Amino acid sequence: MLRRAFHFVLARLGRIFSTTSARMRLIIGLSAVPVIGIGFAMAIHNYSELQRGSAQRASSAITRLDLQFRHDTDRLRSALETIGGMDLTPEQIGHALSLAQTVSGQRYCYLGLLDSEGEVLHAVSPPNGGCNAVNKNQSFPAYDGTLLEGVQSDTGIEEHNSFLRITVPAVFLTTLETRGYLVGILKLSRKAAYLAGNSGWQVFSDTNNPLQAWIVGANNSLQPVCTDCGWKPPPREILERLRNHLANEKNTITALPTADTGYALGSIAGGTDILVATQRTPRENSALTTMLLEISALVLLLIVGLIGVTAAANFVLVWPLRRLTYAVQKWQMEGVFDARTTRSMPLELQRLGQAFTRATRRLSRHEKRLTKAMAHQELLMREIHHRVKNNLQIVASLLNLQASRISNPEFRAEFALARDRVRALATLHRNLYEEDRLDQLNIMSFLKELCGQTLHIAGEYETGRISMEIISDDFCMNADQAVPLALIVTELVTNSIKYAFPDERCGTISIVLKRREQMVTLTISDNGIGCEAETCGITEKSGIGLKLIRGFARQLNAEFTQSCENGTHYTFTFSLEQL
Repeated sequence: MLRRAFHFVLARLGRIFSTTSARMRLIIGLSAVPVIGIGFAMAIHNYSELQRGSAQRASSAITRLDLQFRHDTDRLRSALETIGGMDLTPEQIGHALSLAQTVSGQRYCYLGLLDSEGEVLHAVSPPNGGCNAVNKNQSFPAYDGTLLEGVQSDTGIEEHNSFLRITVPAVFLTTLETRGYLVGILKLSRKAAYLAGNSGWQVFSDTNNPLQAWIVGANNSLQPVCTDCGWKPPPREILERLRNHLANEKNTITALPTADTGYALGSIAGGTDILVATQRTPRENSALTTMLLEISALVLLLIVGLIGVTAAANFVLVWPLRRLTYAVQKWQMEGVFDARTTRSMPLELQRLGQAFTRATRRLSRHEKRLTKAMAHQELLMREIHHRVKNNLQIVASLLNLQASRISNPEFRAEFALARDRVRALATLHRNLYEEDRLDQLNIMSFLKELCGQTLHIAGEYETGRISMEIISDDFCMNADQAVPLALIVTELVTNSIKYAFPDERCGTISIVLKRREQMVTLTISDNGIGCEAETCGITEKSGIGLKLIRGFARQLNAEFTQSCENGTHYTFTFSLEQL
C-alpha cells in the first residue's frame, strides 16, 4: 500500500516535471508581453511622428514666417506712426519717408503721403518696386487707428503679387487740423534671389528641407510667396480640409500630413492666411520600413532572449528535474533508484534528490519485509487449507467406516449424506490450495470435479446408467459464496441420483451455471420421475435436505424456485460478490 501511494506521488511529480519546460516557456512568454507591448507602442509612435514630421515642419515654418512678417510689419508701422505724429509739413514728411526707406535698405515696396482725398502728395519707392498700383485705398473713411490690409494685384512689373498695406493717419503742420494718411506697402511675394539672399527668408532656400508657401486670397485663390519658383499649387480639397480643421480647432495653425507632403495653414502679419507645404524627407518616406525593422528587431531580440533564458532554465532546473523523473521511473521498473546530484543543480533539487534516495531505500526495505511476510502468510494459508482438506477427508473416511458398521439402511444413508457433504468441503479446500489465489477459485473446473466425484461415490460412474451434463461459464468466485454453492450442488445431485431414477431407469442430470455481468444463475435439473417420488424422498426420508438447501440459498442471498414438469428443476439466482 505504501509503495502504491509513493508510486502515485512520484507519477504525479513526473507529469509535473515533464511539462515544466513548456510551462516555463509560457511564463517567460507572458512576462515578455509588457515589453513587447511597450516596444510595439514605441515603434508605432515613432512611425506616427515620422508621418507627421513634414506637417509639423510646415507648421513651424508658418510660425517663423509669421515672426519675420511681423518684424517687418511692426518696424514699418512704428516708423509711419512716428512720422505721422511729429506734426511735420508735407515736405518734411516726404523727407522723413525717404530717410526711412534708405535706413531700411529699400526694404519697403512703397512709402507715400496722401491727403484726405487720397491724392498722392509724396511717394518713395525703390526702382522697379512694382506696387504703384496698390498704393491707394478705394476710400478713406474717417478713422484714427492704423489699418493693415492684405492686397493682391495682377498688374505691374511683377504679376500676381501679394502685398501688405499699412495706412496710418497723419496731421499736417501747415494747416491746422488738416489730416492726411501715410501709406506703407510690403511685398509678401518675393523672387527666389531675394528669398535666398536676405536674412529671415532662408527657410525657402534650405535644400535639406524644401519649403513652398502660398498666400491665400479672396475666394481661396493662392499666390506663391516665390514669384519665379514655379511652385505648383496643391489641390483645392487640401485647402478646404485645412480650413475645416482650423474652424474646428482652437489653434491658429493646423497641419495635415499626406502620402508624400505635409501641409499647414495659418495666419501671418495680422490676419493674412498662408499655406505651407513641405516635402517628406527620405527618412520619413521610409517610416513604414523603419517601423517594420524596429518591430522585427524587437521580436528577434525577444526570441533570442527567450531561447537564452529557456536554455539557462533547462540547464539549471528542467534537466535536473528530468533526471530525477527518469530515476523515479527506473526505480519503478527495476527497483533501483539512482538520483545523481551535482553541484551545478540548485540546492533545493539536491536536497529533493537526497530525500527521494532515503525514501526509496526505506520503502525498498519495508517492501522486502512485507513481501517476506506475505509469502509467509500465503504459505500458512496453503498449509491451513491443506490441513483442513486432510482433516475433512479423515472425517469423511470415519463416517464411511462408521456407516459400513450400521445394518439399518436408513441410518447408513444418513451417514452417507454427511460423508458426501464433508467430501464436498474437502474438494473445495483442495481447489483453493491448488489455485494461485487462496481467496477465490475457478468455479467451472470445481463444478466438474465435484459432480464427477459425487457420481463416482454413488457408484453410477462406471455403470453409465446416469449421465452428467455440466455447462458453466469460466469465471472465479470467492470462497464465501463457493461453500454454500458446493453444498447445494452436492445435495441436489445426490438426491437426483438416489430418487429421480428408480428401478434402474436411465437419465441425465444437468447443471448449468451462467453469469450475466454481476448476476449468476444456477440451474440443476433431471429428467427423472418428477417431484412426487423425489419430494417424498427429500421430506420424509432425508428430512434435513430441503432445509439445508434453503439455508444455503439464504447464505447466497439467492432467489430459489422449484419446478416439477418433466422431472425436477431447481433455479438459484444471486449476485456475484466482488473479488
